[in-house]
This record gives sequence, structure tokens and C-alpha cells, in this order.
Amino acid sequence: MNRVDTKIGNRIKSVREAKKMTVEDIKKETGLSKSYLKEIENDDDTPNLGNVSKISKVLGIRTGTFLDGEEDLSPVVSSLKSRRRVNGIRGRSAGRDHMHFFSLSSQKKNRQMDATVVVLDPAGGKKYYASHEGEEFLLVLDGKLEVGYGKQVYVLKPGQSIYYDSIVPHHLASALKKKPCRILAVTYFPA
Repeated sequence: MNRVDTKIGNRIKSVREAKKMTVEDIKKETGLSKSYLKEIENDDDTPNLGNVSKISKVLGIRTGTFLDGEEDLSPVVSSLKSRRRVNGIRGRSAGRDHMHFFSLSSQKKNRQMDATVVVLDPAGGKKYYASHEGEEFLLVLDGKLEVGYGKQVYVLKPGQSIYYDSIVPHHLASALKKKPCRILAVTYFPA
């Protein structure tokens, strides 16, 4: 099987060039700086999920297209043990270093949802609020999850879930100071 390059920046650049768009075109539509966009395309910086969503919308393609690591295997069978770490969602520059993403769906091409196991480091640090189009469903597997949603804060235990519109500013964190939290996240991104 031919593997697609796993670097998000390379994929963004390939799609942009195929659509005969310039970095300046993307800058105008997303509000992201030209230098930051070039860093992304050169894989010098990993964009956060919100910025990937903005760029994909301008390019007219599904956000998951940039996060896919392999060709389509319809259907995709996965397990928690065989999950694959996804570095592309993790936004180092966006204050999200406490979140570690493991894809359960990256092999499914043209999907409308992303299924991911997310491990959140023990509580601490600044709360980073994100906002992007779509919806999210989160199920707590281990630990306690803090979800800031707008002005509300929810603390969920194992077995509890939350479903929300991700256009509302939100943050995720482990609610425990000494124990990580592990969740199943299913995120829908409109095409």
C-alpha cells in the first residue's frame, strides 16, 4: 500500500498548489499570518485543530483530509491497543501540549468524523479555549475530565459523556492534579 505523507504542512501545500492558490490567498481568508502559514507548509510548526479547520475550509476540503495518514481501508477496524499517535492535531504553539491524540479513524478516507483517544496530562497550566465549526462527543474512559464550555465548567467521571457544538469556545483538561484523564473523542467537521 502506498502511504500518504504524514506531514500536514506538505499536504496543505500540495492541495493549495493543486487549487492554484497562493499563501496570500489563504492568509486573506483565514486571518493567519503569511509567515505562520509558511511555517506550517514547511512543517516547522504544527497547527492546532482550529487552524487546520480554517485552512481546509478555505481550500474547500474536509479537515480530516489533512489528518489522514494512510490510504482508505473501508471499513476501518481499530482497537485501543493499535491506535496510532496523531501529531497533526496537537498544536504546540497553541498551548495544547497537555493533550496527546491517538487516532482510531485516520485510515478512513473522506470521513466526516474523527474518532480519537485523547490523553490529558494531570491538571495544571493555563486553560486554552478553542473554537471551530462542528460538533464533539466526549466519553470519559479513565480519570476525571474538566470541560470548559462557554462560561460553564463541567467535571465528568468515567462513563459520563458530553456532546456539544464546537463553535462555542471550549477547553479540555484533566480535573485531577496527579492523574491523567483518558477520553474517547468523536469530532464532526462539516465539509
